[in-house]
This record gives sequence, C-alpha cells and structure tokens, in this order.
Amino acid sequence: MEFGICVINHLVYIFEEVFWLKETVLLLQSFSVFALVWWFTTLRHRYTLLLFLSAFLGSACAILGDLGYWNDNDVLKHIAPVSLYFVVNNDKERRNDILLFAFHLPLFFISYEVQVSIFQAALSILSHLLIFYFVFIARKSKCLSIFISIVIGLLYNYTGDIASPGTNDILVNPMLITLYTKGIDYYTKKDTYTLFLKSFWAVLLCFAYLGSWIFIFVSDYYNMLPF
Repeated sequence: MEFGICVINHLVYIFEEVFWLKETVLLLQSFSVFALVWWFTTLRHRYTLLLFLSAFLGSACAILGDLGYWNDNDVLKHIAPVSLYFVVNNDKERRNDILLFAFHLPLFFISYEVQVSIFQAALSILSHLLIFYFVFIARKSKCLSIFISIVIGLLYNYTGDIASPGTNDILVNPMLITLYTKGIDYYTKKDTYTLFLKSFWAVLLCFAYLGSWIFIFVSDYYNMLPF
C-alpha cells in the first residue's frame, strides 16, 4: 500500500512541483523548438539562424540547469527531436548535414565544460575514443546500434545523476558523438554511421520523454528493498 502511494505521489509531484504541468510545459517547449528549427530550414539564412538558436538553447540550458530547473532529460527533449529529424531526413546534396552541424556545434561548446582539469580532459578523450570504437563495431548492425545507444543513454543519465553537473557532458557528450560520427560521413561522402545515429537519437528521444519516470520508479523500488 505504501509503495503504491509512493509511486502515485512521484507521478503527480516531483521536487514539490506539479509533474504533469511541468512535463506539459516542457513538451510545448520541445514542440516550439522543433517548429522553429523546421521553419528556419526553409529560410534563406537558415545556417546562421540555427547557430544563433543553438547558442541560445545552450545558454538557456546551462543557466537554468545551474538554477535547478532543467535536468539532462529536459535538455534532451529540446535537441533529440531536431537531431533525429536532421539525421533521418537527409538529401543527396547533404545540406542537412551542414544544418545538423550548425545546430550541434554551439550546443557542444556551451555544454562542454571549458575549465576542465588535465585529468578530466584525458578521461574525456579516452571515453569518447572508447565510445567511437563501439560505434565503429555497431555501424552496420541495427540491433548493435540500438544496444550501444541504450548503454550510452544509461551512462549519460546515470553520470548526470551521481556526479557533479557537467560531468556527463565531459565523459559522454551526445553532441560530440554526433559531430565526429557524422563528420566522418560528411568527409567521406558516405552514410557509414547514419544507421547508428538514427538508432542513437531515437533511443535518446525515448530517454528524454520516459527517462525521468523510469529512473524515479527504479530509485524508489531500490530504496524500498530490505537489503
């Protein structure tokens, strides 16, 4: 009975805020960002506009995140739909690749901590080299791509939950993963990593919209165990 009440309370309230209202507002924000990006892609100065929008989103995420209003899943709600849209809807002239870079570059530079120690920088390089190794293995397999994407999503969310703010973006940065994998495709003029990126952003989209609920439920269940 107590467990059921605990679950209901967490579905209704989260940190003394109305859960459904908070999620509804974030969904509206996410839809607004997606609609704005889609509109920008039809305009003449779309690349510049996307750079400015990305910088604005990155700054807002950093400031509001420091104030405790946005967590990592909330940030993913704003960038995952757009990222998946650019990856899936590509043309022969690869114009969407440029738009994807324009959308991700400012987000990456703002989300990635500028003042990091040599140890953190070394860990970041090693972690992303390891991630790229697994991405390279999974590049032609949809099942492997989904599995690796789930592991990356879990690491990103778990690191963000247990470590200091910004640590997950240093060790597992979705924007950086997208930039170097899609960058190889753009340079070679092939779609070697497109299959992986489709699975990657589809999985992160699920983490964005369902991750908060799943992690709260698992955390409550773990805390109620007798050992």
